[in-house]
Amino acid sequence: MNSTNSKHQLLAHTKRAKPEGPVVMIILDGVGIAPDGPGNALYQTPTTNLFTLINKARRDDLYTELCAHGPAVGLPADNDMGNSEVGHNALGAGQVYDQGAKLVNHSIKNGSLFQSASWKKMVTDKADSDATIHFIGLLSDGNVHSHIDQLFDLLDGCWRDGVKKIRVHPLLDGRDVAPRSALEFITPLNEKLISLQEQEGIDAKIASGGGRMYMTMDRYYSEWSVVERGWHAHVLGKISPDEITENYPGYFKSAQEAIDCARILWPEKQDQFNPPFVIINEDGEPVGPIQDGDTVINFNYRGDRAIQISEAFEHDEFTGFNRVRRPNVDYAGLLEYDGDTKLPKHFLVPPPTIENVLSEYLCAMGIKTFATAETHKFGHVTYFWNGNRSKPIDPELETFVEIPSDPSNMIVLNPEMKAQEVAAELIKAINSEQYQFIRANFANGDMVGHTGDAEAVKSSMLVVDKNLDDVVDITLAKKGVVIITADHGNAEELLDKSGETSTSHSLNPVPFLIIDSEHKDGNYTISLDHLEKKPGLSNVAATLLNLMGYDAPVTLDPSLIKFK
Repeated sequence: MNSTNSKHQLLAHTKRAKPEGPVVMIILDGVGIAPDGPGNALYQTPTTNLFTLINKARRDDLYTELCAHGPAVGLPADNDMGNSEVGHNALGAGQVYDQGAKLVNHSIKNGSLFQSASWKKMVTDKADSDATIHFIGLLSDGNVHSHIDQLFDLLDGCWRDGVKKIRVHPLLDGRDVAPRSALEFITPLNEKLISLQEQEGIDAKIASGGGRMYMTMDRYYSEWSVVERGWHAHVLGKISPDEITENYPGYFKSAQEAIDCARILWPEKQDQFNPPFVIINEDGEPVGPIQDGDTVINFNYRGDRAIQISEAFEHDEFTGFNRVRRPNVDYAGLLEYDGDTKLPKHFLVPPPTIENVLSEYLCAMGIKTFATAETHKFGHVTYFWNGNRSKPIDPELETFVEIPSDPSNMIVLNPEMKAQEVAAELIKAINSEQYQFIRANFANGDMVGHTGDAEAVKSSMLVVDKNLDDVVDITLAKKGVVIITADHGNAEELLDKSGETSTSHSLNPVPFLIIDSEHKDGNYTISLDHLEKKPGLSNVAATLLNLMGYDAPVTLDPSLIKFK
């Protein structure tokens, strides 16, 4: 029997017999539920298979909608949009843990961040030296990767500790906020830095920046060139000649000048794809390259897009790109970005410990599971699903298959992404009859939704819809069960209230439906009477166990279904 049994008791059987076929969970990433309208790609597209399945589930009392944002997924407030990381944490853990923004806010409010050993090493101990404190991160109030208010709190902490020199390297968002809102955040940052200089005598400036999807914030090792552009701008104070044109010099006297120039040259370009810029002084020298002895703090709290740049700073053996020069610095993340590889070595706020996740119970029972997604979302059905663990809980029982994604800049041209390949792996796993539980993520609704290109989103949803039908048919033929849900909304809200393009996640609920080959005479239904709060993503894990024929342990949030 698996060693995880020492921690997890065997699960009791429910009134439902173990299904003959597998329980297959399909996560439609970024597909929420909203009224029909010109910004709703689901209603603007003949996604007949999805709506046919939803209508069938409604008739069988096997449909509901789940909350996927705010406190329901561990975020501070109801106006905080959910994201794929916290969504998959909640789905796989079956519990709600305080997540990134909430953890950091609490640590700032009670002062523990500024009393931590990492803050003392990174900031306090360098206050009387010539070292520069550098901040690199996403500048917005999107509250998905970072929050501008937290950066300001960190800057205030530097002032209180007597820091003499600060440089900020802001990455433009335009993805979790309005597509062309960069100046709404650059302007207050400039005002903050000017205030520190004028009132407190600190040498505080913006040093470099550019669009988040074009530099620094790659994830899942998709495009090292993205990180390389950031390294050259932030660390070396240089712009590659490939980025410089007759009208875009790459070097500017201010961040606003750089943004204004890019908007004139490329009026169709969203902030997230803006080219890199370096700020120079009157002598034409960069104002903030990173030097030996400096401190670098990554003020993003979300890990996926902070891991590669962290490796570039910390790894002695590094092959991602030619670093040219690697300064000897103290580097810290706002949070720990990878708990298994202990990256980075220093972080300002300790992460939540996510325990008793669904996969631990399944491994304890000797249940074989399968997970697949393309690169963009592979970590979500593995790492985040398993409570931020990089490796399988039991490699003999868990099989993970990654479908390599195309580069992000190909998404609009190829909105189908790898939906066909993901479906093919799903079908192979179902036909193998090896696995009792199978899960997959279709990335299209989120990744294409972030482009704001309505036609591309519509095309992507058609491809997903077709493959969805194939997977459902094969699962039912094997006498299995299909669960369809999402981690957050996006594709259903491509226009904001003013009619402008929206590229961000939404606050909408997500669908949850069960299609069961053996559902007869209402032998079980979705029932919410016993829930103390609105149903959310954390209720899914217990539901999955029930559908596999097991009672859920009390450590998990209650199931959504009730047996007769």
